[in-house]
Amino acid sequence: MAEGWTPLTLACVLFLVLVPMAIASFFWLRGKRALEELGREVEALARGRPVRRLRGRVGGPSSRLADRINEAVPDIESRIARLEDDRRKLDAVLSGMAEGVLAVDARQRILFANPAAQRMFRLAGGADGRLVIELVRSPQIQMAVEATLAGRGAYRAELSLPGRNPLAPDQERTIAVHGTPLPGFPPPGAVLVFHDVTDLRRLERMRQDFVANASHELKTPLASIKVNTETLLDWGLHDDSVNVILLNQIDEQVDRLDNLVQDMLRLARLESSDAPFLLEPMALGPIVRACVSDHEPRARAREQRLIAECDALDDSVRVRAAEEAIRQILDNLIDNAIKYSPEGASIRIAARTDDQRVRLDVADSGPGIPRDDIPRIFERFYRVDKARSRSLGGTGLGLAIVKHLAQSLGGEVGVESQLGVGSTFTIRLPRHRETA
Repeated sequence: MAEGWTPLTLACVLFLVLVPMAIASFFWLRGKRALEELGREVEALARGRPVRRLRGRVGGPSSRLADRINEAVPDIESRIARLEDDRRKLDAVLSGMAEGVLAVDARQRILFANPAAQRMFRLAGGADGRLVIELVRSPQIQMAVEATLAGRGAYRAELSLPGRNPLAPDQERTIAVHGTPLPGFPPPGAVLVFHDVTDLRRLERMRQDFVANASHELKTPLASIKVNTETLLDWGLHDDSVNVILLNQIDEQVDRLDNLVQDMLRLARLESSDAPFLLEPMALGPIVRACVSDHEPRARAREQRLIAECDALDDSVRVRAAEEAIRQILDNLIDNAIKYSPEGASIRIAARTDDQRVRLDVADSGPGIPRDDIPRIFERFYRVDKARSRSLGGTGLGLAIVKHLAQSLGGEVGVESQLGVGSTFTIRLPRHRETA
């Protein structure tokens, strides 16, 4: 049958077959290019880049798809902009937090760690995606992560971690942990917030110690006053052999209470934000010599010698201070030296200067201070030998007052001590230089 085809017939058949195929291929390629263009623009939109208005084939499916995308683009771009703004705000908040924030997934891999968490646990920059136990070498932190992921509610605890100072490994940090699992069960991850409450707990202990010590210091003289008063009221008031003795004891305890209250008020004023003294340039030598002279009668009564080595304090040695503050510092230090030195001992008050500072030393011949007690002797009511200190009539606030006074003058106080030999308390104050 094919042998009967003429060339014209064959040409007609080829035309009828190839032309529709060519037309279909043309439109297919055109539609493909339009769809590829739509795909590129949608990808750009997903990445947050600006999108130009799309065009599809007129009247075709790509045209209708382009119109739909063009209508949705402004809303999508607005949503992306809001999400980006929220992300920047969240980054700013997390970066500015003092608390450490750690986000982990269900396999305990780190998803996010803010700068505070990186500092707290010494995390490297590439911590994301690594296991918590691999980077944070703390079983307690690992337990907190596991407990948060295993629970349905919030997890709270306080952990003790080693301190950061390698020279003092016994100084632990107290970390409060608040863990929250992400919605779902089992949770797909968790967010843990770490707050270093070491200073807060230390202040709480100091407050508790202060209340306990202050109550005890007030209780002792009050109990003595109460007993002596009851004795006088019961039978001793008209007994001339005891009434004067009891009244003298009451008078001593009242003086002790007054000294304690005055020291507490003085310390509270020093610790307040208000400036307790008006500071002005003054020569230090006359104040030191006058203070030593005031204590000489009491030292002679105990057959002690006050040795003043203050030749370095000439009229050119000036400090910016208040005379009352300098006197309170020296009165407390010299008074302690007299109380704790044995009879017949020598107490040395020496001064040294350089271009920047003035140094005052008060050295006694007392029993000395154990090394473990030295860091705490400037705390309020702290006593090395409690029984002896109370028998000598101290309030337990003298050295705390010395410390705060020295700091208020821009200086510092220190101590060196040897058991059985004595102690030397040192005050360092900045020198005042007159400016042209």
